[in-house]
Amino acid sequence: MEREKLIELLNRSSKVVGSKQVLKGISDGTVRCVIVAADADAELRKKIVAAASARGVKIERTPSKRQLGDAAGVEVAAAVVGIVERRR
Repeated sequence: MEREKLIELLNRSSKVVGSKQVLKGISDGTVRCVIVAADADAELRKKIVAAASARGVKIERTPSKRQLGDAAGVEVAAAVVGIVERRR
């Protein structure tokens, strides 16, 4: 995903950061899209992608954990971020 589109998406959306929170969101149906860093641990990527695919959650990719963390507004690198479905 292009950096500008990533930043725009993350700025206008509610989000969860980190594998535990994203997996929980996938499981409970609140995460509608996951963004996975290409340089994240291979086993972690595989686990997130499998869980998202099984639940029909959209998967986007970005080149680096640093870029994803910066775009998400956290001060550390982030392997995965989930975009949360807004509650009505």
